[in-house]
Amino acid sequence: MKDAEKFNIEGVAPFVDPTTGSGNIFLMPEGMGSDGKPFVFLVEDPPHKTRPKHYHHGDVVYVYTAGEHHIEGEGTYRAGDIRWTRAGHAYGPETTGAEGGSWWVISYSDPLPVDVVEATHAATVAAPIRATHGLATFERPYDWAAIDRAVADEGGAIIKGFLSEDRITEVNHDIDEYLARGENGGLPASGSPTYDAFLGARTIRLHGLAEKVPTTRALIADEELVAWAERAIGVNAASVLLNAGELIQIGRDEPAQYLHRDTDSWLALARGEAPVLVNAIVALDPFTLTNGATYIAPHSWRWDNGRQPKSDEFARAVMDAGDAVLFRGDLIHGGGENASTAPRRALSISYVAGWLRPVENSFLNVPIATVRSLEPRLQALLGYAAHDGVSKRGGMLGLYENTSPARLLGPT
Repeated sequence: MKDAEKFNIEGVAPFVDPTTGSGNIFLMPEGMGSDGKPFVFLVEDPPHKTRPKHYHHGDVVYVYTAGEHHIEGEGTYRAGDIRWTRAGHAYGPETTGAEGGSWWVISYSDPLPVDVVEATHAATVAAPIRATHGLATFERPYDWAAIDRAVADEGGAIIKGFLSEDRITEVNHDIDEYLARGENGGLPASGSPTYDAFLGARTIRLHGLAEKVPTTRALIADEELVAWAERAIGVNAASVLLNAGELIQIGRDEPAQYLHRDTDSWLALARGEAPVLVNAIVALDPFTLTNGATYIAPHSWRWDNGRQPKSDEFARAVMDAGDAVLFRGDLIHGGGENASTAPRRALSISYVAGWLRPVENSFLNVPIATVRSLEPRLQALLGYAAHDGVSKRGGMLGLYENTSPARLLGPT
């Protein structure tokens, strides 16, 4: 980490503020909260733009450079003024003046605003984001029909005790052994500073789990889990692929992740009543409000683009080790801030329609010698099966020599 950093917007292309649909944001790769540095970016709002009452996850400093910015109950800020606001402090509405307004934002936590929902008969702030409702939760033996309905209705559900204590111990042991060898540190190195900041500078992520962590193979190809994914995606595809099998270990002091949809990976993909991607996050440590339990916004796949969750529209995936949260990949969600003294570990197993290119390149991550030793269900999930859409009046995809790529693996 550098001891000093220069932030300069020269040559930086602005984009429209996604939280309001107007105004410009200038975002620099070195100002994305990575490597111990704060989030630093420039906001330019048009004249008379109003933002609703909101708060932020962390303390925020504003450095005003142009125009005027009036905040109800505080007054008007002008070029040359500096404003500080405490994490969780609700303020607003705020409105720019006749010439608009411009200011730098500096924060050591996710700076995205969280809109406040007012009570019907009193000007009180809604409950803090940490005190929000949860998702439908199911105990063993699982009622999969009810789980399917919960996912179809709210977009997600929690299943208790998905992994036994023995399996948790085995998987954690394998992960610890792999990380101790130091073959792959697992910290972001995608080549995109912006994407690496999204992944988290203090978060270890591993792909290729079928090779690196053999005890995860049975989990990735778990009969109940894959069947759930096939039912959820089945309207849109004849088969599913592993989108990503990922270790996610959120380090201490990691800020909250940017809210996102996993389907944002495919730019032109439309959302519908049936998903093309589903995700299972399996807790290998307890998920608490302190160590980063995942934020999930139920029903958000039905929302218009650009709409952000309000403070009372979040669920938190608070879970014991071994529990799993199942959800649609087009729900708005994100990892929470880890304010505890220890990392928080989980496996994220996502499945995608068989005609989409997965996030993880399993052909390179898992050597073919390993693939030949795997059970057929897992081989198919890694891409060694064709997507046969003929029954749905489509074609076939992923062929090898005009036949199934399983042929490359030899006799079964």
